[in-house]
Amino acid sequence: MAVEGAWSAQSMQAMTANAQGLKQAAESGSFAISESGAQAYIKAIDDAQSELRIIESQVFYLQQETKLGTSPDARAMSRYNLESATGGAGTIGIVPAIEQLRAALADAEAAMRKAVENYRAVDDDHADNFQSC
Repeated sequence: MAVEGAWSAQSMQAMTANAQGLKQAAESGSFAISESGAQAYIKAIDDAQSELRIIESQVFYLQQETKLGTSPDARAMSRYNLESATGGAGTIGIVPAIEQLRAALADAEAAMRKAVENYRAVDDDHADNFQSC
């Protein structure tokens, strides 16, 4: 199973970092979004979580040692393949990246919900200030 494009370990790490930044911004109150605006993001997050569940159902295969033979090169390649999946020298591994991304997507969804609360609070504050004028 080849993992390319949006689902490479590097892109998953980038998405994880972005989601964590989004969560921090929402929690600090520096990010707000209307509910209708957040819905598109929440849908995209839900779609990504669905795709990730499909990938996770196949991760078992990535964690198996490849049967390439008993030569030193075959054994080295088999170890390399396994380390690429589970993590090893110079790589986080696709399996840990998937686990991090799963948590990051949950954080991003929570951030969107918090950003909607922030938007409502700002909107309510502006409405109160407008009424008192």
